[in-house]
Parts: sequence; structure tokens; C-alpha cells
Amino acid sequence: MRDFAQLSPEELNKMNKQVLIAIIGSLQNQLNSISGQLELLTEQIALMNQRSFGRKTERDNQLDPNQLNLFDVFNEPEVYSDNSPEPEVSEIIVSSHTRKKAAQKREHDLEGLPARIFEHTLTKEELAEKFPNGYKELPFETYKRLSVIPQTFLVDEHHVHVYASKNNDGTIVRAERPADVMHDCIATPSLIAALITGKYVNHLPLERQSKCYKENGVNLEVNTLANWMINVSERHLAPICDELHNYLYDSRVVHADETPFRVIMKDHPEDGDVNYMFVYRNGKCDDKYPVVIYDFQRTRNGSHADEFLKGYSGTLVTDGFSGYDALDRRRSDLKVAGCWIHAKRKFAEIVKAVGPENAGSAIAVKASKKISEMFHLDNQWEDLSKRAREKQRQLVLKPKVDDFFEWAKKVVITLPAGSATARGLTYCINQESHLRVFLSDGNVPMDNNRALSDGITYAHLSLRALMNTGFPQKRCA
Repeated sequence: MRDFAQLSPEELNKMNKQVLIAIIGSLQNQLNSISGQLELLTEQIALMNQRSFGRKTERDNQLDPNQLNLFDVFNEPEVYSDNSPEPEVSEIIVSSHTRKKAAQKREHDLEGLPARIFEHTLTKEELAEKFPNGYKELPFETYKRLSVIPQTFLVDEHHVHVYASKNNDGTIVRAERPADVMHDCIATPSLIAALITGKYVNHLPLERQSKCYKENGVNLEVNTLANWMINVSERHLAPICDELHNYLYDSRVVHADETPFRVIMKDHPEDGDVNYMFVYRNGKCDDKYPVVIYDFQRTRNGSHADEFLKGYSGTLVTDGFSGYDALDRRRSDLKVAGCWIHAKRKFAEIVKAVGPENAGSAIAVKASKKISEMFHLDNQWEDLSKRAREKQRQLVLKPKVDDFFEWAKKVVITLPAGSATARGLTYCINQESHLRVFLSDGNVPMDNNRALSDGITYAHLSLRALMNTGFPQKRCA
């Protein structure tokens, strides 16, 4: 093909009108193609920079006041230091604010807390010097300060009393004592609980916990701690997990998600094998007994979810992972609902990377705003009953969902096939049937955030509910 950009003025003057029109049209097509490729590459570079160096939050306000950045972690005291007054012991500290109790309730608030009494007096000589004519003591002043005692280790020494018959008939009776957590093991429930809390709640590796114990004069090796945790998990926690699994089957809505992570291989600790942790939890409508179960798997194969949910009949809220889609196609007793947060995330990434003022992200901005409007409306009906929420969704949200997909199908064909915006719209279109499920079921949320939130908190609630109330025979209907 001849390069028309290299034509001289003399050659152009000799050409007729039809030829010039054809040349101009060809150049316009080339220019449009180059512009599209340039826009695509610019978008891809911006996305890569955002994923590598940008903030990961999807909030409209990217500066989340509750989240530390890399440097805040190192200078945490400087970040949180201020000129606020010193708190009193009677103050109750909660996650979002500090609420002071009435002064007259101080003693009631401190009731049951261990206290140490320090008497501050003057010696007889000092009193004689200050009061040569004698003195009388007034009511003492009281100041309360809060102290902490680091890890304190106690040895529980059990003396089991043994009794025998006086007539030597061979009858010997021993007094009962608490059963061991593990056979012939020095670990007590409190020690095992501290290990598990340190490891999975406070994120302290066993090696670091072992060092802390040794600093307190208790020599416990890392492999010993690891053995304890594995044995306790198999002996005591696995049966509870099985019961929670059964409760999950009674839920009308189940949330599921999976995330990759590396596992240190025992034979090759320098290498990391990529594995997956699946999480399953019941929906808000069944939150009387919240259940969160983590399922470790070597791969991301959809058969793992199929096996885990083989006894479940209801609605599964997930992202667009093909493994979940396969469940929806194979099983008539299970319906898969999509997550609008995952759909919005694809457009939010583009807006953060390219900027809302850039013409290339205008469609992504519009898509993000359409989805945000749906969430805003649905959140207003959160306290309604299931039937009332379904009615509002059909009357108000369904037309907006119809409009979104109609608009997306028209716009996607005008975009470069490889652009991030086109991929985001294509994802929504392919997931349309799943993303519409929430419209016809008031128990189904628009998003899968319950699977993405902190499951450990809800796992604690599950165990606490079971300990306080026992295993229920009937879940909420």
C-alpha cells in the first residue's frame, strides 16, 4: 500500500476529486485506528501505574481516614498523637468514639475489676515536724491510674486426692479433675486460646510468640506450638466446623469468595506454592447465628465449591468466577447471584487511573455513577421486610437496571475491543442474568461484601452464639 503521507504537492494537484476523497478517507481511518491504539495504551499504562503505586480503595474519597498508609505504619505514634486530655479509667473506649460515663457511676463502672491499693503516707518523724502540736487525719484523696501487667504465666498444679476403703476391700476412688486439652500435654485451654488469638487475630507468627515466651522464662519451641495448634484443631475445632457447615446449609443466602495466597512448602521453604482460600458465610437474613467457614484448596477449580455446597439449596452470591457460573448451569437447586461491587470496581479502577476529567474515561464514569445510584436507592430500603424490598426493587430499581444494560450493549460496540472500559461492560453483559437476581428476591443483596469483610469477627460471633445458646434446632425462618 502506498504511503499517502509522502505525496508531494505536485502529485496531489494532478489527482482528481474522487481520488483525493479516497485518500482523505483512508488517512482518516488510519488516524482513528492510531488514536484508538494510543488511547488503549495510555489507559493500560495508567491502570498498571494505579495497581502498582496507587491506593487500592474504591471509595469516592480515596483518602480513607481509618486506613494507614505505608509511612503511617512506621510513625504510628506521630500520626495519632494529639493534644486531647488524658482519659479517665471510667471512660469507655469504642471503635468510633469515646463516651464518658456520669461521674456518680464511676464505682459501678469499675466494679469487678482487679485493683492494687498504694498507700502514700508521711512518716511519724515528718508528721511531728509538720505538726508539733499534734494532727488529725482527714479523708484521703484518691487517684486512679490504669496499669497493665504483660504476659503472666502460672503453673496449674492439680492435686488429685485418692481415697481407699478402711477395710482394705480394694476400693480406690480418685477425685475428678478437668480433662486435658490433649493427652498428657501441659497446655491448658487458656494457653491454646492465647496462641490462636495471637496467630490469627493479632497476626503474630508462632516463632515470634515463642520468642516472647522465652523472654518471660518459658521455653516453648516453635514446633511444639505448631503441634499443639494442629492437634487442637483436629480434635476440638473440626467437629465445630462440621456443625457450622450443617447450619450453613439451612441458610437462604450464602456468600462465597476465594483469594490466592502462597503456602511455605516444608521441603522447599524458599519457594511458595500458590493456593486458594475459599470463604463461605450466611447472608444477613440468616444472621441470628452467623457462620463463616474457610476452606483451603490447592487450586481454584470450581469443583471445590461444588463439593462444599453439595448439600445446599438456595442462592449463592459471588463474583463472576466461571467456577460458580458452572454451578448455576449444572444444578437446579442452586441459583447464583452476581455482585454489583465487582462490576463497579472495573470502572472505578479506570476513573482512578485515568481521571474523571479525561475523555477516555467518560463512559467508565457514567457506568460507575449508574451503579452507585442503584446502591444508593437500595440502601434506603435496608430496614424493609423482604416483600416490601422486593416491591420497591421492581418498581424503582428494575427500570434502572434495564436502562443500564440497554446502554451498555449500545456503548460497548463503539469502544476498542481490548480497552478496560470495554472489558468492564462486557463483564456486566455476560453476568446480566446473575446481576438481575437480587431484583426478584428481597433476601439477596446487591453485593458480595459480606464475604469480603472481616470474617474472623463473625467467626467469633458464631462460636460465642453457640457457647451461649447451644446448637439451635431451628434457624430463623
